[in-house]
Amino acid sequence: MRFSRIVFVLTALAFLTAAPAQATSCGKWDRMGAGQKSATIDRMIESVISGSGGRQYHVDRGAIGRCLWGYAQSIEYDFDAACADSRSAGMQALNGIFKEYVWSCAG
Repeated sequence: MRFSRIVFVLTALAFLTAAPAQATSCGKWDRMGAGQKSATIDRMIESVISGSGGRQYHVDRGAIGRCLWGYAQSIEYDFDAACADSRSAGMQALNGIFKEYVWSCAG
């Protein structure tokens, strides 16, 4: 029973995090001002909580959203740090960081 619940949650989260809206590369991120960075994070969070996957699988999108907004400044700092490190500044670096926050908020 517990295994099926874990599979259910993982499947739901896969839908939630499949393709965050407004995902960006480090090149674009580095050219943004502080307000643009905050707006980008907000749009990424909105895309998670407004997606249809959460409704289909009865995931508490409100709780996930509140958690993510609580971490918004940390997400921004982590994006800045990843983009400053040329070894981790690949195209998917920011998506990976964001997904880690989603997973931690959903867990």
